[in-house]
Amino acid sequence: MRTDSHNNPTAFTTDIARQAGLREGIDFSIGDSFRYGPNSPLEYTARLIGDPIGITIRVIDAVGFYTHTGSQRWSYIALPPQVWGNMSPAFKAATIGGMYHREGGTEMKKLFPAPFLF
Repeated sequence: MRTDSHNNPTAFTTDIARQAGLREGIDFSIGDSFRYGPNSPLEYTARLIGDPIGITIRVIDAVGFYTHTGSQRWSYIALPPQVWGNMSPAFKAATIGGMYHREGGTEMKKLFPAPFLF
């Protein structure tokens, strides 16, 4: 799974990492390439360096669940900024655990002791 092989519980891309202000070579490196569909542009998964939960929280804090055009970043979850912003760090981590579960990850389950939220 892209999640496990990239230490990235939500499998976000290098474009999202950059939008969130992460630094290549410090917070992430360029991972495997993929396409969302046969005619879509080539994307790269961000390979996270360091704490995957903390970095993912930083990313979602910075860019949220919606693109600048209003589209959902993830097909299975989209929280309004005020909901995410009012969550405790533990609840954010549990939400990321649910996202990780939806992405099909298995190797980092030990990082998410709370039950998955969805």
